[in-house]
Amino acid sequence: MHTHLQKYFDQRVKNLFNYLHDFDLNRDDVSLHEFRVEMKKLRSVIKFLKEIYPKQKLKKPAHALSNIFHAAGEIRQYQLLQQWFWKNRFFVIENSYFPQNELQLLINNFHERLPEYKTDLKKVVTEVEKFIRRTSEILSKQYLIKLQTQLNKLCQKDLPVNNWHELRKTIKQWMYATNWMQQVEENNNDTFSYYNKLQEIIGEWHDFILLKDAISQKQIYLSQNLEVQKELAPAWKKLSSAIKRKEKQIEKMLALTLAEK
Repeated sequence: MHTHLQKYFDQRVKNLFNYLHDFDLNRDDVSLHEFRVEMKKLRSVIKFLKEIYPKQKLKKPAHALSNIFHAAGEIRQYQLLQQWFWKNRFFVIENSYFPQNELQLLINNFHERLPEYKTDLKKVVTEVEKFIRRTSEILSKQYLIKLQTQLNKLCQKDLPVNNWHELRKTIKQWMYATNWMQQVEENNNDTFSYYNKLQEIIGEWHDFILLKDAISQKQIYLSQNLEVQKELAPAWKKLSSAIKRKEKQIEKMLALTLAEK
């Protein structure tokens, strides 16, 4: 009889190749995003297995998965940049520093490597499956309890800002583990809802941080184009305000008592 983890893993693999196939045909944003979501879930399973088995044995599949994930992430990040500048009507900056042709180049490069990625993913699945099928249910339950304990320690009102992203990763790992244990009741209770909302806000905050970093890395402030400079100041102000707003929301949520959660 298959364990909950085996069923979860099988579904991830099925979805992973389906979304990759859809992207191969359509090169669309949705397929790529869903593909990355499935990869995150698969990586969470490998992270769990590393807690049980020698890390060296899982190093190769973890590395292969990470390479594909980051290649897809580069496209996703560029899309988010374009969407934000377009939504806020900073068209000069978008067209000058984040043009469509660069995004298309990233997509084409990723698409060209799809046969290689598919081969690598099949190897990852074959390798990881060996460990999945010998992992008992009790180990998954113990891991879930361990993650819950980590979350209880991390979710403090005085948690430093530079630990927020790590908190989000722990929350996501706990959520994935909850799902592969098929504890459906967890998805409907207040604790799950609280953590899900918290990780979403931290994710939004982190996206804004990355947007500011992208602007700095492009050194847009050095531009001699007056139209660019006219957009830069309000764009920077808008991003700074958005970051502060998200920080207040996160701080408010972290300050909640266990009863309020």
